[in-house]
Amino acid sequence: MSARVAALGSVLVLVGCGTVDPGQDIQFSPIVYDSSYFYCAVEPMLLAEHCGPGESSDPPSGCHFSLPMFHLTDHMPVPCNGNTPDPSQIPSEAQSNYTSASREMSTDPSKNQLLNRPTQNAAHPRKIFAIDSQQANLIRTWATKYTSQ
Repeated sequence: MSARVAALGSVLVLVGCGTVDPGQDIQFSPIVYDSSYFYCAVEPMLLAEHCGPGESSDPPSGCHFSLPMFHLTDHMPVPCNGNTPDPSQIPSEAQSNYTSASREMSTDPSKNQLLNRPTQNAAHPRKIFAIDSQQANLIRTWATKYTSQ
């Protein structure tokens, strides 16, 4: 049995044994994760855990500061009042980090690569934190803070 890939706008659908007609009014609602929580809780944790530069024992490539897929950019911390960032103080580097991290997210913990890779529940060069850690809980919490638009 061969599988085919059908393109629906910018979404690819794997179709086995035939095609599916989605109709003419098909709409996909992307998940938009809470950027405020990212800037004030998740991103500071990722940078504190050296996800960008890596540890001194890591190869000199710089981990996520130099990877094209989940690329992070270093910047000064976003000023926050609790989990509320100052919108005038969010640099483009933080916005880029939010976009990169959002691509790794899923509301389904088994598919959430931002959680599974650093805990080594999925392939990753080093374990960054434990699956039951405070860091993992920040990512789990972020996975529940989303809207469909």
